[in-house]
Amino acid sequence: MKPLVFLDFDDVIAIHPDYTSGVVVAALRSGNPHLAIELWANVFHQEMRANLARLHHEFEPIYVISSSWATYMSRDEIKEALIRGGLGFVAASLHSRWRSATEVGSFRVTDIVAWLRSNGAPRPFAYVILDDSSSGRTLVDSVLEPHTVFCDEWVGFAGIQLERARAILLAQRTSLSIEV
Repeated sequence: MKPLVFLDFDDVIAIHPDYTSGVVVAALRSGNPHLAIELWANVFHQEMRANLARLHHEFEPIYVISSSWATYMSRDEIKEALIRGGLGFVAASLHSRWRSATEVGSFRVTDIVAWLRSNGAPRPFAYVILDDSSSGRTLVDSVLEPHTVFCDEWVGFAGIQLERARAILLAQRTSLSIEV
């Protein structure tokens, strides 16, 4: 079974202060999203995209969006933003239950635990949560913390976080193969 990545956007892959979710929604709903060339080139930071691509190529995960963006954007809008923003591989690998957050302002830990209970496989599977210290603060000291990579605000999914994500998934892959 492929591992899961619970992916937050803000302060993980989206770190530019001018290209917020509101700007993305406005562009998508304008009827002319293709005109926002600068937005799509910068909404998801180039280094963060590259690091996520490295993780993707190594583990070929399925993605669940744990970002607040998923509470006010449709699946199609999220997919279009991902594709236009250079993350087509994430859009192509979205889980059929593509989001964990369903309410604005909900707690990340509650959302992800509920998602895992509702959608988890009958056998254990590997997963990692990519979040930031602010929106992911409820993950600290929770049962999910060992699966969580915390990104620094305005820095994102940098090299050290990529290595932590790899280590989390590799450790689970090893322990799951021993259990089988």
